[in-house]
Amino acid sequence: MRTEERLKKLRDWTYETVCKGRIMKAPAPNMDISKIVRQEPRAYIGYAPTRPDISIYSETDPLTAAPGIILAPVSGDVHYMEEKRFDRYNDVHRSKDMGQSLIVQAVFMVFEDGVRLPGFIDALERGEEFPMELLREGTEEGLFTLTNWMDDYKDALLSAGSIPGTDLVVNDEAFDYGWYSDQKFISDRRPVFIGMVTVKFQCYADHLNREVQDLLR
Repeated sequence: MRTEERLKKLRDWTYETVCKGRIMKAPAPNMDISKIVRQEPRAYIGYAPTRPDISIYSETDPLTAAPGIILAPVSGDVHYMEEKRFDRYNDVHRSKDMGQSLIVQAVFMVFEDGVRLPGFIDALERGEEFPMELLREGTEEGLFTLTNWMDDYKDALLSAGSIPGTDLVVNDEAFDYGWYSDQKFISDRRPVFIGMVTVKFQCYADHLNREVQDLLR
């Protein structure tokens, strides 16, 4: 199976599983903190769009990836089947032609610019200056929204075990997650909170040896 097909199916499954129907905070026009904007998150492959699409052939893309998930292929093995301890002690020899893998990093982006306390909107409607004392920093809320979303994705991957319509099988022994870091330090990009789920998929190798295929039937 081609990598392009695998990634498209993974994007579609990701959207259907953890994006569709979920409403999350998004940046308001000109980052206006007096307005609260919510939208459904989207899933992208490789990169998020950097400008809106104004053509008549596709819907307009948001200027930002938050809220959203970017699926970035990292690396993979072409032909490699790791020897398991059970195999070694039971004289089982697996063909390395059967082992191909694809490592994908799912980058989660959550927007949280702060929690409006009661009276914040009323003060703005009365024409008063921004009542900053009624705007609480959303650090905890942003972090919890991010971690809960990542947990939902991890649980869905482990539960499914594979991506429908593809040969992608989750390798739960090479599955980790964490927060965006820069030179080993957690990177502060508030009001955007960024986390990553890195998963290794096992898949069928291309150009299999015909004799091996016949043997395994």
